[in-house]
Amino acid sequence: MKHKTFRWLLLASLFMFSLSLYAQHEHKTMNATPEERANKLTDWMKKNLQLNDKQVSQVQAINLKYAHQNESLKGGTDTKQKKMKTMKSNEQARDTELKGVLTADQYKKWQAKKQETKEEMKEHMKEKHAAGTQ
Repeated sequence: MKHKTFRWLLLASLFMFSLSLYAQHEHKTMNATPEERANKLTDWMKKNLQLNDKQVSQVQAINLKYAHQNESLKGGTDTKQKKMKTMKSNEQARDTELKGVLTADQYKKWQAKKQETKEEMKEHMKEKHAAGTQ
């Protein structure tokens, strides 16, 4: 009996530890500076799109520019709808700039990854909404 109780306590402790780590990761991502977000995105692009050194510096500058623009929306007084519209406009402008830096194949991969991420976010929001309405 003691052995089973110990197992349950251990399992519960591991579960709570996992939740704590997940919450810390989410908090860290949400509170990242524009520089940290731009660096993370640029690193991903460098690795997955096989950017050369010249492209890395150009992409870094573009990502940082738009990370700062989106950061300024956080504290703004605009409505959520207006902020989303501005972010979408920023995304389109960034893509236009990236298209001038990336090869056709790299740009195609970038667009595919963006679409995949959007679909994951939609699914996540559906699950979050469904969990909240139960």
